[in-house]
Amino acid sequence: MQSARVSVRKLVTFILRKGSIDSRHTSSHTAQEGARIHRRLQKAAGEDYQKEVFLKQTVKISDDELTIEGRADGIFKDDTGYVIDEIKTSEISFEELPSEQKELFFYQGMVYAYIYALQQNLDKIKVQLTYFQTIEEKITKEVREFQWQELTDFFDALTNEYQKWLAFQNDWRRVRNTSLQLLQFPYDEFRVGQRELAVAAYKTLKTQQRLFVEAPTGTGKTISTLFPALKVLGEEDDDRIFYLTAKTITRQVAEDALKALSDESGAEVKSVTLTAKDKICFLTERNCTPEHCPFANGYYDRINEGLWDLLHHENQITRPIVEAYAKKHTLCPFELSLDVSLWCDVIIGDYNYLFDPTVYLRRFFEEENENYYFLIDEAHNLVSRSREMYSATINRKSGAHLQQLLPIKERKLRRSLTRLDDEFTLIEAAVAEKKNNFFAQSSPADNLNQKLYKVSEKLQEWLGESPEDSLQEKALNYYFTILNYLKISELYDDHFVTTVTRQYHDVVIKQFCIDPAPFLEKLLAKGKGAVLFSASFTPLDYYQEVLGGGDEALRYRLPSPFPKENQGLFLLNYIPTTYKARERSLSDLVFAIYEMVTAKTGNYFVFLPSYAYLDLVAENFKNKYPTVQTMIQNTELTEIEREEFLAAFVAEPKTSLVAFCVLGGVFSEGIDLKATRLVGSMVVTVGLPQINHEQELLKDYYGGKKGFDYAYRLPGMNKVVQAAGRVIRDQEDYGVVLLVDQRFENSDYKELFPAHWRHYTSIFNRQELKQNLLHFWAQKIS
Repeated sequence: MQSARVSVRKLVTFILRKGSIDSRHTSSHTAQEGARIHRRLQKAAGEDYQKEVFLKQTVKISDDELTIEGRADGIFKDDTGYVIDEIKTSEISFEELPSEQKELFFYQGMVYAYIYALQQNLDKIKVQLTYFQTIEEKITKEVREFQWQELTDFFDALTNEYQKWLAFQNDWRRVRNTSLQLLQFPYDEFRVGQRELAVAAYKTLKTQQRLFVEAPTGTGKTISTLFPALKVLGEEDDDRIFYLTAKTITRQVAEDALKALSDESGAEVKSVTLTAKDKICFLTERNCTPEHCPFANGYYDRINEGLWDLLHHENQITRPIVEAYAKKHTLCPFELSLDVSLWCDVIIGDYNYLFDPTVYLRRFFEEENENYYFLIDEAHNLVSRSREMYSATINRKSGAHLQQLLPIKERKLRRSLTRLDDEFTLIEAAVAEKKNNFFAQSSPADNLNQKLYKVSEKLQEWLGESPEDSLQEKALNYYFTILNYLKISELYDDHFVTTVTRQYHDVVIKQFCIDPAPFLEKLLAKGKGAVLFSASFTPLDYYQEVLGGGDEALRYRLPSPFPKENQGLFLLNYIPTTYKARERSLSDLVFAIYEMVTAKTGNYFVFLPSYAYLDLVAENFKNKYPTVQTMIQNTELTEIEREEFLAAFVAEPKTSLVAFCVLGGVFSEGIDLKATRLVGSMVVTVGLPQINHEQELLKDYYGGKKGFDYAYRLPGMNKVVQAAGRVIRDQEDYGVVLLVDQRFENSDYKELFPAHWRHYTSIFNRQELKQNLLHFWAQKIS
């Protein structure tokens, strides 16, 4: 016999939800605001009103047990008997509430009513829907009375419909666990360091801890973490693994690893890769309303049939698979991927599905007592990404422009936008008094937040009433911007500052999260265990601190698995690259590039810290050496353009190719050009972020040398190590890395060198560079 749990909300929503996807019906209320309204209504109900009553019932379905549980908002007694109170809040008026949504609210209350009536031996009970419309603060109550038999029939039909899904889940879990308990490593032998990493990951997850791992490029981190995680998943009969990363290419590596584990080792695992909504949408311009999108219209009427088909025919649910079944069943591909993820053992996706407070997967992370494991790939990227996720910006122009476009008859919305603009005027005047264009304070802009909240209410009301208006798209985008800002305002604490920037006749307000570590730690705690890994995690204690590792997290560093003599590492300390010295050192830098690409015919990268510097160096190089083939990275590249760029890096090239790219860009990490497809990289400068207000706020927050390191030196060196790591990708690879900046000789930078960089050679002039390059390649050829 298998046992399973499901919340009342999940059960009712999954089986009984009907209708369409409609982005206009997204609530602007934060969880904090919704909870506040609930408490207010519960308190007003009187002393005899029981609030947040936990109810649980276990039923036997076929050979399995299902426990259904949840908290009823309220239970009270009136003149005729007991009443289950279901509280809902929204900006939509009760009269305009879609019938499918209202019925869903009642269905939830009916499940609670059934459980309570069963436990109290009642022959009848009422369900009351208490609906709070927030714009006018209007409370509407609708009461329905149910006989015991009526609730029994409803509950039996609901659980019987769920039975086939429960049976499927339990049958699949038995198949999965059997295969994973017998799982063997999919390759004949481990690479150097792979077994150690796999053992460390296994012990970490088995003992429900967190591990920060630095493992050099080429260790095979993906397979070395997925393999032990799957072993633990099968042994512990847990729910799923989340494999999260920042880049599309690393998601592909995870898919390849799962395919190898399936094909070579017999792993029976259902996985899904989540693709961003804008990328996977079938429409030319995304519009998630039933009037404009056939895949949104009636989505919930068709989804379970599509899910059943997909789950019974596919295990590795990649983007092409999602798109094929979405077209077959006329379903939104993005929502389909989210819905099928509930039934998958491995979920591959972006960091934001766990960490972003506005788009995280609520279906997983708002429930309690779930059994998850987190594998966080290229986790160094999470430092800057998490600051972005927990920060939010709002500007004056967007609201003012929308107000100008609205017709005069839209008085309520125009009035709220006017009041918002007045608040911006006051803020701008306060900053102007300081004779500055930038201002920062530790406290939130509470008055602004209140005005934004009122605008969001009026905007949602207008969006629902004006579905065909030409301003729909502009208003909807502004509405979502406000929702994001308000969500962050709910989290605001002493890890934030509020900044005001006056720029180009505009005023920009930002809630800037300086230190997101407490939020990351809270979310990592949603899992039983986590492994965060990267090729550039030096120093490990820094990443443990800023990524929410907590004091108890484990740290582990693997040595490079590749022979050190396969990489020539040269520090060109005769070329200054500070901003003031760039013109003066330009000829030396161009000559050094030429020496690198002519010492051996091959493909090379040159990484520079900005597009302006890149253009200057590339132009001078092409003018001086026009016969050398060059490529230049554009500021914006589509996925196809990126693939075409990399396709030029052919194996065994007949002539040299040098590609000028920006340091920290798409080609400086996550690129896998093995063997002769890439034989050298030059990294110009120590990669320090440009000095700006936010970096200075970071520096001041941490203070002293630590502040400079956290704001500038460590992010810069991380980009350097990642870019240099493109060269050696395998045991048989060999190549050169040239680090160009006098500051690399400074001890503060050298202490941040990976262990496998200790064999570097300092170069003091052009002649030494040429001699050392020729000597390195002569050794390789011989």
